[in-house]
Amino acid sequence: MYQVSRIGFGIVNAYTSEPKSHLEDEHSSARGTVRWWAWALLVGIASGLISMGRLVVGNSQALSEVLWAEDGLFPLCIHKADFATCLTDPFAGYFLFLPRVFAWPVSVLPLETWALATNLIAAVFAGAVSAAVFAILIRAHIGWFAAGASALLATAAPMVGLESINALGSAYPLLLFVLTVAVAFPSARVRSGQGFGWIAVAVLGLVTALTMPTTVVIAILVVIQALTRRLSMKVAITWIGAMGIGLVAQAWVAATAEVRRPIGLGWDSLNAWADAIPVSILTYWPGLSIGEFSFFDNFTLSPVSATGWLVVAALAILAGWLLVRGQRAVIGNERFFGIGLLLLAGLGLGLIPAAIGFANNRYFVVPLLLWGTALLIALDPWLRRARAWVLALIVVLTLVIWWPAMPASVFRSTPAPPWTEEVARVKAACQVAPDALERPIFSPFWPPNWGDGLTEPTHPNLPCTIVWRWL
Repeated sequence: MYQVSRIGFGIVNAYTSEPKSHLEDEHSSARGTVRWWAWALLVGIASGLISMGRLVVGNSQALSEVLWAEDGLFPLCIHKADFATCLTDPFAGYFLFLPRVFAWPVSVLPLETWALATNLIAAVFAGAVSAAVFAILIRAHIGWFAAGASALLATAAPMVGLESINALGSAYPLLLFVLTVAVAFPSARVRSGQGFGWIAVAVLGLVTALTMPTTVVIAILVVIQALTRRLSMKVAITWIGAMGIGLVAQAWVAATAEVRRPIGLGWDSLNAWADAIPVSILTYWPGLSIGEFSFFDNFTLSPVSATGWLVVAALAILAGWLLVRGQRAVIGNERFFGIGLLLLAGLGLGLIPAAIGFANNRYFVVPLLLWGTALLIALDPWLRRARAWVLALIVVLTLVIWWPAMPASVFRSTPAPPWTEEVARVKAACQVAPDALERPIFSPFWPPNWGDGLTEPTHPNLPCTIVWRWL
């Protein structure tokens, strides 16, 4: 009986024990703390380099020649109006806060450098998000390998390279990712409202809500945490209040915007979302897909039409089971609860934008990042015990499998048109006709129809009198 007890305790301890390194102890020495933050910085630098590197591998001219969509339109708005006006101007029917803030430092630079400046800022931001994810998970006592791999997913996951990689206009997936992780895996000090970490999460929640309305899903996670007494009331009320301020602002903008976001909720959009979920998950193994498959010339197999809904049901049931199991007072179950929150958030954050519009690939970035992180955290107990050569082999195999998808897509990395050429065209045209009205085009030949559907001041119309400031 004594041996059985020892074995049972050993199993629980294998799941819940922390790495022996003193760096993960919240009361570690000053020297250990320095090393801990040094690793967070290293993860951030690596992620930023991956973010830029995928663009460069896709096209060697991308850093200096690809000014992506809103990344060019928003700085242009500031030159036509002013920062405050452009910060509060609705875009696509909602309030897009952080990309507008990033537009200000770009706008003060020479026009020719906007593409390079935007790409550098985007890489720094991506690195900061990865460093934050790593820090959050380490402080929540997740192992180093799982925490580092989860953090690097933000820029290395194959789906990210399709369109959202290193784009300031697509900063919101990274915001939603880091905020969800922070809410799902708060450290003991954050849960109880000690130190400054819980205040940082509140600020992050406000910024994220002001940037993307789907932050409402993360606010629901906070409510779940509060109802299950995993957060102090002080922390829960502060976090919900911070997100609530941003969501109220979003609701006001959505109701008063001159051009409102079209909403088309229906079974077609829901089915498109469900059908795209298994396809998006398979991007973790580039090349795999769900569809009709032919064996040689005479035989074909077709997938079950309800495959997407079956995957949705499986994820929802698994999330519910983990949340229930995580509620039980057993050592280590708090990790199950956090994993369940990640799975649940992935469903909600993908469902809302896809269901009310159409299943754009960008809407599956956050779910894939959250589900990939959930898997890594679930494997964390095994990863802690794995030998170094096993972990190295996992890294090598992942790189081999992912390498075909490492270059940013042709769509994302191709200058269309090259920004410096577009600047030269606009300047030359304005020298010929100083009173004319130009419309610069950003990659990928955006906005469509020369800006029809957009309103001033967030519109590509550019009077040559403004262009003269750059001549």
